[in-house]
Amino acid sequence: MTTAHVPVLVAGGGLVGLSAALFLEYHGVPYVLVERRATASPLPRSRGLHTRTGEMYRQAGVEAQILKAAASALRAGKFGGAWTGESVRTAESLDLSGLGAAMAAADPSPSQFVFLPQVELEPVLARAARERGGDLRFGTELVEFEQDGTGVSALLRDASGVRSLLRADYLIAADGAGSPIRRALGITGRELPPTHHYLNVFARTDPDLTGLLDGRAFSQCEITGPAVRGLVLSKNNTDEWSFHIEYDPATESPADWPDARCVAAIRAMVGAPDLEARILARSAWDTGTFVADEYRRDRIFLVGDAAHRHAPWGGYGGNTGVADAHNLIWKLAATLHGNAGPALLDSYAAERRPLAEVAVEQSRPGTDFRTRYGIETPGNADDLARRLDTATVMTRYRYTSTAVLTAPGAAPHVATLQGRTGTRLPHWCVDAGWWTPSTLDLCGPGFTLLVAGPAGAWRAAAAQARRATGIDLAVHALPATDCAAHAGLAAGEALLVRPDHHIAAGPDSGLTPDRLGDVLTLLVDGSRAPMRSPIA
Repeated sequence: MTTAHVPVLVAGGGLVGLSAALFLEYHGVPYVLVERRATASPLPRSRGLHTRTGEMYRQAGVEAQILKAAASALRAGKFGGAWTGESVRTAESLDLSGLGAAMAAADPSPSQFVFLPQVELEPVLARAARERGGDLRFGTELVEFEQDGTGVSALLRDASGVRSLLRADYLIAADGAGSPIRRALGITGRELPPTHHYLNVFARTDPDLTGLLDGRAFSQCEITGPAVRGLVLSKNNTDEWSFHIEYDPATESPADWPDARCVAAIRAMVGAPDLEARILARSAWDTGTFVADEYRRDRIFLVGDAAHRHAPWGGYGGNTGVADAHNLIWKLAATLHGNAGPALLDSYAAERRPLAEVAVEQSRPGTDFRTRYGIETPGNADDLARRLDTATVMTRYRYTSTAVLTAPGAAPHVATLQGRTGTRLPHWCVDAGWWTPSTLDLCGPGFTLLVAGPAGAWRAAAAQARRATGIDLAVHALPATDCAAHAGLAAGEALLVRPDHHIAAGPDSGLTPDRLGDVLTLLVDGSRAPMRSPIA
């Protein structure tokens, strides 16, 4: 067999693997994606895209396609609401007014939360990747791999059994919670045992439930009946639903739940003994959590569920995985383009693993239904006190590694986005004539320099830095009044923004035109001593 070569091999064609493919395309990096399954899983699984995830897809140019798909995802009612009761028929809604206040306090963004089940999102991503020339090989399995000092050799096998060899500079393991790649590497992790075990039974009901719901809708309904306990989750709010049936692994296993027993449980959960239910897919899952001790082994990187597994409450699993890929890909691109040294790739684990730990900590208390929705009960005061809203975890997280030049001891979260080093760039609208983009739209695929007011000195410094480093650096002069209001910049100050929307340096880390070249070199190479931040 001859051996083909590609810069990046992505193993796994689920949500995170497909996202990685789109980000690689955005950064101009050729890749091959292999996925053992011939088609996507029919299970809805993740259902919501956080606002921060929408910003990443917006940058990759697929937000419009996602919003179009989401517009028809629900056939009745709206997404949202939490009910509890012995069945859907008798369930009552919980008061979620406290959540409204938290959502109102979310950071300004050009994007929004989107309800779109993963089973409908993945085809959108795959179609976009293929339209852009991506090499997606569904029905192809990564059989063996071996890495050395210059790359990774992979043996692939397609659906007909034909084997081929592929040589990649880097391998991205997006191969799920059971990650054969992680296991083959012997990477261990911090694991917490499950508190609950469920069967996820995705079914189509006949008749649909619109008559029973009578114009109402919910996102999740907790079922506390005497015969069955679990959750009912909306998929299209009419005839397709996910029934999460709780079982006790001490006394039974998923094999003890044939389809007939699952249908009986579905009827009990709905409160309709004559309901017809056609099972479309099913799987077993639990609330155990895991964070890998290593996110990188030389030229192999773990992303998504391969690196971390969360309890699903809060939607941190898939959304955190997409953010992993977004963080990693620009660093791989800089390395492959010859503009970065090993320290930049080392920063991937340093930045993303601590956030995964936070997401695990935040998802675990959500096992309790009321805690999940921020409702106080006599026994959950401690859990609620530790609870962070989604925006704090996903958008206001502050990278504090040396790669972003922040002072030691800087807090991992900020209360608001105000242009601080290590945080996501604040969004505000920039007047560009017929096109009024967000400040986030000015970022990527290279570095971006946003200057408050006249930018002559910064443009000269940027030109010199580009010549010295070869790094793509765009300069945008913005109205000083807007920069002061949204990012706390004085006239003549600037923010250096990474391709992933995070601020690499600014006034709080001593950024000046004279130091711009040194800062860029440190960021991508780590070869010079880090600057000290005057403000922590």
